[in-house]
Amino acid sequence: MTEKEQNQLAFYSSFYDLVWESGWINDDTTYDLSKQAQQESGFNAFGEEVERETGQWRVKSGEMYWIGWGEDGTHPTFALDTAPDSLADVPTFDHKRKAEDIAAIFNGDVEKVGDDE
Repeated sequence: MTEKEQNQLAFYSSFYDLVWESGWINDDTTYDLSKQAQQESGFNAFGEEVERETGQWRVKSGEMYWIGWGEDGTHPTFALDTAPDSLADVPTFDHKRKAEDIAAIFNGDVEKVGDDE
């Protein structure tokens, strides 16, 4: 098996694992899962290497940063960036997709965490 075929196998293995876990899917979901599989495997459907989105992301809404769900687990809670350590409780995500999923709940945005933070 050539290296390109191994890369394709890595992509499709990751993609179909995600498809199997999600059940029946539509075109938008297929696209999202394909992008996620590319990020996890490092290769696209053609066996070509793709640039991975590395880093940390956090969820933001306006000037507020999401820190979790309220005491009842249903209402988002936020923190303002008003002091040097005010973002210490703001969670970061290794995968951009996870941050985007949370941001979509309350129409927020995803912000990449700088290297100096």
